[in-house]
Amino acid sequence: MKYGVMGAMIPLLVKKPVAAYLDRAVPGISLSDAKKEYKAIIARQPEIGGSKNNLIMGLYTAAYLIGVYKTDQSRISEEVFDGLVKAVCASDIFIRLNKGREFFTEKNISTRNRLQNDPEFNSYPENWKYTFSYDMSVPECTITYTKCAICEMARRENCFHLIKYLCTTDFAQQELMGNTLIRTKTIGNGDDICDFHIIGTRK
Repeated sequence: MKYGVMGAMIPLLVKKPVAAYLDRAVPGISLSDAKKEYKAIIARQPEIGGSKNNLIMGLYTAAYLIGVYKTDQSRISEEVFDGLVKAVCASDIFIRLNKGREFFTEKNISTRNRLQNDPEFNSYPENWKYTFSYDMSVPECTITYTKCAICEMARRENCFHLIKYLCTTDFAQQELMGNTLIRTKTIGNGDDICDFHIIGTRK
């Protein structure tokens, strides 16, 4: 997968909260080494549609955090990694990017509805695969993923055990948007699907 503008942007966006957390939890982790590992992960990642893929920012972010972990696995335990993910979710940049942002817009709903059956979107073997239904009168939607690009990336990097921590970002993001996310199954926990039920705030 190409590094590109999105790839270069992610380390810059989360550098401050990542550095602050690591300095407290495991001092001495090199973010320059983490960036090199991140670039290598992206280079190993098969193409999944580039910037046309509306979910790709999540993959880049997950790849960067796994890159940080792989920089020093002897010191970055699962507990530390969990704290790292939580630090990013509580950061000013994460809040600014998500707080009050509308999920139930005509454009977003239309894009997700179109992509579930889009031949190009579904032509990439390691891309997300999902079905989507919605009711804008509530508003609410159901997204059932049968394949997750982040899970596939983590498996390839021998870091699938970290997925359960990365999955918590979905709840943090929807809460900031003012929505409620209900999920009973996740691929990251060994289930065959991820079932997202997102309920918005009636305007």
